Amino acid sequence: MKCRMVWIFMLVFLACQPALAEEKVVDTGGTEVSTAVEMPALAYSESPFEQGTTTNRVGEILGSKTGYVHPYLGIGEYFTDNLFSTESNRQSDFFTRITPGIWMTLPASKYPIRQLRTLNTAPGGLALSRFRSKGKSRLQGYASYQADILRHSRFTSEDHVNQRAEGYFRYNFRGGLSVELLDIYELNHDAYNTGSSNTLDKFKSNLLNAVISYEISPKTSMEAEYGFYNLSYDQTKNQFRNRDDHSFIWRGFYRFLPKTSALVEYNFITIDYDDAEQSDSDEHRVYLGLQWEQSRKSRWRVMAGMGEKDFARSGRDDATNVLAELQFLHRFTPKTYAELRASRTTNETDSFDTEYTVSHRILFRYYQRITARLLASVIATYGNTKYKGGSTAIDREDHRGTVGFDVKYTLTNWLAVSGGYTFVKRHSNIKTSGYDKNNVYINFIFSL
Repeated sequence: MKCRMVWIFMLVFLACQPALAEEKVVDTGGTEVSTAVEMPALAYSESPFEQGTTTNRVGEILGSKTGYVHPYLGIGEYFTDNLFSTESNRQSDFFTRITPGIWMTLPASKYPIRQLRTLNTAPGGLALSRFRSKGKSRLQGYASYQADILRHSRFTSEDHVNQRAEGYFRYNFRGGLSVELLDIYELNHDAYNTGSSNTLDKFKSNLLNAVISYEISPKTSMEAEYGFYNLSYDQTKNQFRNRDDHSFIWRGFYRFLPKTSALVEYNFITIDYDDAEQSDSDEHRVYLGLQWEQSRKSRWRVMAGMGEKDFARSGRDDATNVLAELQFLHRFTPKTYAELRASRTTNETDSFDTEYTVSHRILFRYYQRITARLLASVIATYGNTKYKGGSTAIDREDHRGTVGFDVKYTLTNWLAVSGGYTFVKRHSNIKTSGYDKNNVYINFIFSL
């Protein structure tokens, strides 16, 4: 498993002493990940209102009393009326999801962070840019592991296990220099009816990201970032998607108001396919934008620019597209929080007979803490994907929307229950690619 950095960090973690100020590790910002079933936001502590918990004896032994080590276990039942996401011959199924996991942080914290989500069609592995916070402590670190064990009632051949290991390390030197390292290793699968496939397509991915940032003055800073993303599918039919991405990013910030900065960003991404060499390309992206940051939970960023995709193989037309990104995260009151994310970008194709895609995405999520124990959220998403450079007579275009809600009730300091519903609909000008589905779930979460 390509997660050696996680284990190295664990050893460092065990050797360190609790001498650092309290600070949440890193704001990761949510991007999208393809999964076979839309997993709810509140089932696994992905909430801006997470509360510190008092531990029991087991937690004290494991160290969660001081906030270093936090094991958890989720057990849930899910129902979908269209497991394979098909327009006809719909198949419903119940399945059980068992999710053991553990997360550790340095300095000690009782608050989980929201995981950074990867997207395997995005060049470089991330669909949106990341917010970064220097924090108040010199050293910050985080490590986690989670397994998702899915057991189906009817279609037992679809049983599988997803795994994810993540490690993060940041050190702030005196004089304004900071370095950080992030590694995410995943065993995952695409959603059914992704691209030209309607089977369970498993893959391995590894994202390695290193950043050096420097505060030139109280108002001016810059970042240099390198990223490596590896994607590898299990089945031969999907090997046309296996690739290595190398990304080089430079950002400059100028703070012209106490909480508002102008930014400029340049991305160079080289995309190298293992087998489908005709799809190799280089991408150049330039952005201008604004960023406002009041606190970790009240911030926004808007960027717009141009992107150029240069294919290595002669005969393929290079592409130039307008690119844009919006991220808005704001706590309106101590009990009310909302986030809005939108983007227009070019992505790699998931269909063997096209060259790339132009994607528009928008996500809105609203959280409301109703009581000290009861938390609710609603979510709505819309996505439009246009497949470019196809060999077919009709260029495929998909429209996908999702609406849903979920609630989470904290029963004790170590036990919570959540439940929810989502409706998903995709319309496509390719008849066999459209579908709709309903998903319902209930989940129990044991955490320390």
